[in-house]
Amino acid sequence: MAVQEPIEKAAPAPLTGSAGHRLSVEDGDWALAGDLLWNGDSDQATPRQCVIVRGKRIASVCSIEEAVDLGLPVEHYPGCTVMPGLIDAHVHMEFSEHFPLHDQPELSAAQLHQAMAERAMRMLRSGITTARDLGGRNYAALGLRDAIRKGECLGPRLLCAGQPLTVPRGHCHQWGGEAGSLEEALAVVDRQVENRVDWIKVMATGGMRTPGTNVEEAAFSVHDLKEVVGRATAKSLAVAAHAHGAQGVVHAVQAGCRTVEHCTWIAKAGQWGCVDAATVEAMARQGIAVAPTAHANWRSKPMGHRNYTRMCSALQQLRAAGIQLLASSDAGAIPGLPHDALHAGIQVLAEMARMTPVEALKAATSASAAVLGLEAECGRLMPRLSADFLVVAGNPTEDLGALGRPALVVAEGRRVEPLAPPPPWPKVARQSRARA
Repeated sequence: MAVQEPIEKAAPAPLTGSAGHRLSVEDGDWALAGDLLWNGDSDQATPRQCVIVRGKRIASVCSIEEAVDLGLPVEHYPGCTVMPGLIDAHVHMEFSEHFPLHDQPELSAAQLHQAMAERAMRMLRSGITTARDLGGRNYAALGLRDAIRKGECLGPRLLCAGQPLTVPRGHCHQWGGEAGSLEEALAVVDRQVENRVDWIKVMATGGMRTPGTNVEEAAFSVHDLKEVVGRATAKSLAVAAHAHGAQGVVHAVQAGCRTVEHCTWIAKAGQWGCVDAATVEAMARQGIAVAPTAHANWRSKPMGHRNYTRMCSALQQLRAAGIQLLASSDAGAIPGLPHDALHAGIQVLAEMARMTPVEALKAATSASAAVLGLEAECGRLMPRLSADFLVVAGNPTEDLGALGRPALVVAEGRRVEPLAPPPPWPKVARQSRARA
């Protein structure tokens, strides 16, 4: 791992950064740059810009020259780009990719926490600094979330949904969220609130990995889903709807769910991509986002060539309608898919939806943060936001493959050794001579 040289102390001095804000350099501030910087908002990367970090926050994004003139050594990573940390909008921390979803080994609470902590660390080292966990059996992911927040272990910032709401014997009923009536459904929502979840998850259709469920049928009526969304909204929580079947997508949109997960539009005896144009228009009008869970393993087209092609068409229709697509892997629910493979999934999503590299990057950073309610915390390189960023070899705004070449990961101002070997150690730009 590239190691920062000791920072030379500088007297506090005012700075007006390139964003127009003022600050004073303080003891412990440090600065880092690549050849390029992409801030999460722009359509292209900018040369000779650096990030100044103060504690867990970004103090400034300014030119290298401004930082050097203030007396801050600036680590420079040649051939690299500094960019915001990645966000995976759909994971399951509780489950291992080495076993089928509903055939996981029985672990003690301590063993499960350790296994989840190891997965979280792998994710962080791959550049994932935030993730949304969309369900498990026993609120274990919430314990991991809290441990990460307290600094007891390292991992991405987590948003957690707890037990998903499902119908009796419905998708993932094994996790404890079954409800056979509206009254029971609202009780499931209330139970999640009591356990301090960040999102509510509802299984609006059956699932491919739960035997006996029908992915094409809507599991809940529009009326009941609206009641669930209303109860969640009253508790300041948004709802994520798992929906493979086209009818389930329609119901989730009519009920006002914030995000639709998978959104594969399955109908007509297993045919993917049976898109309903009126529902797409409603999604765009309501600002509903889609987490399609287009992951790295889809390169092999496990759904078959025809369904893969139809799913590509569906994603392209959503993109053309202005619907925000989110980088999302479903790691933990997919056997053989590591939790740290989001970077490859972003490339798959871009190829399938015909997104530009910058669009795909935003789907994994700033746009995702906005949908998840974290725009004031992460997703961009801006003053006062969390110091979550990557240094990657190459220019990801032109080549998404750069995401698989992290040279350094920083999470809340803390350096983390990347999974991949870094490029050569950085050079350090020091204070220039005083001007005459």
